[in-house]
Amino acid sequence: MSEKYTVVIPVRDEGSDLDQTIANIAETQTQCAAILVERDTAGAGTAATRHAGTLRAQTETIITIDAHMRFKPGSLDLMAEFLAEDRKRVCCLSCRTNPECDFTGPVYRGANLREWGGEYALEPKWRRGEPGEVACLMGACYGFSREFYESLGSPWSLGRGWGCDETLLSIPARLAGGSVHVLPDECAHRLKTPVDVKYRQTDAEIAAIWYTRFALLEYVRPANREALRRRMRKSANCPRLDAAVKRAAEQLDRVRVLSWEEYAARWLTSGESPEVPVPAKRDRLPSVADPGIRCPHCGGISDRHPVTNTYANGNRRRLCANCGRPFVTRFGR
Repeated sequence: MSEKYTVVIPVRDEGSDLDQTIANIAETQTQCAAILVERDTAGAGTAATRHAGTLRAQTETIITIDAHMRFKPGSLDLMAEFLAEDRKRVCCLSCRTNPECDFTGPVYRGANLREWGGEYALEPKWRRGEPGEVACLMGACYGFSREFYESLGSPWSLGRGWGCDETLLSIPARLAGGSVHVLPDECAHRLKTPVDVKYRQTDAEIAAIWYTRFALLEYVRPANREALRRRMRKSANCPRLDAAVKRAAEQLDRVRVLSWEEYAARWLTSGESPEVPVPAKRDRLPSVADPGIRCPHCGGISDRHPVTNTYANGNRRRLCANCGRPFVTRFGR
């Protein structure tokens, strides 16, 4: 069986990587009906840009990918066939992520989901298990049916900022009686280093990601969302959410099959997951902050805010030396 599909590529500032990705698809896949490049010129973010491309697609099966990827022959074609067998499936490919964008190194297969990740709720973490059903998509290549996506309330239309699109699709799909899979077929994804990133994350972009994290709670309505919201407020203020979030939550309730308790018992974990891959040949940054950084929570200025995580784009997560609350500083700070 063959299934025609559309590939949607959200882009921001990709340089020659985008052309190489498109050329790779043309060389290695046979059933791709169209490739739509959706440019985020207004800073809407990953999820919203994926949604805009989904609206333009003319096929029932849609696969969204990052702009810096490579695929083995037929991998996207097989992905589309898998989705056509059951329109309530969403899926991703097994992923090798490295700066070279090749098929070497460890392979990651979707993600586990933690109810609480230390800073925010419903945090996905890469997994290294076998192909099959997983808690959450991960790996920059996601497929689904347009009809099923719309029946969930078009979840990517709710997102802001660059991040959190995996959970916005995976959790509602499960709650609506669908399934989430990682396939054995592989893709390669370029892991960018700070040198590759031509922009820095602004305060507004960080706030947008937090908006999406809070919106996710109101959308999927976990039984303990009040407690989770309170815990998240220790890291960021709860934003005023658009009415679209409420409408999507009501739409999800109309198709909901699993209770939150049933979902959590099967798909949420408190165990450790593999570390998120980091670029090779990169020196560790010091654990002591640069002098004179102000905490956005208490306003205290210190040169002793410890760094607890350095992200692939060079931003750093710190704990305030005065009040102990976490915050993120942009690359170079």
